[in-house]
Amino acid sequence: MSDSVFYIMIDIFVTICGIYVIAQYIFMVTTQELRKNMMLPKELPIERCTDQKGYIKAMGTKQLIFGIAATACGLISLMQDLLGSYNIYVSMAAMVIFIVLCLWYGRASKKAIAEFWN
Repeated sequence: MSDSVFYIMIDIFVTICGIYVIAQYIFMVTTQELRKNMMLPKELPIERCTDQKGYIKAMGTKQLIFGIAATACGLISLMQDLLGSYNIYVSMAAMVIFIVLCLWYGRASKKAIAEFWN
C-alpha cells in the first residue's frame, strides 16, 4: 500500500469520526438523553450519571465544535490528497488544530465526567 492510500484512509476515517460525533450531538440534544455508544469510557455506566441534562448542557457545544472541526480537518486533508494540491502549511494547520481539539475535548470530557458521575 502506498503512502497516499494510507493518508487517504486516515483522512476518510477522521471525516467519518467527525460526522459520527455530530450525529451523536444531534441525538443527545434532541432526545436529552445519553446513549451507551456515545463518546464515553466503556466502564462508565450511564445509569450512574447524576444529571444527564447537566452533562448534555456542559458537553453539547464542545462535542459539536469537536465534530465540526474533525470533519473539516479530515475533508481538508482528503481534498489535498485527492486533488494533489498538497500545501504543507494547510496540512500542518489542520493537523495541529485537530490534535489541539482532541486534547481540549478529552480534558473537558474528563472534567464533566468527574462532575456528573458519582
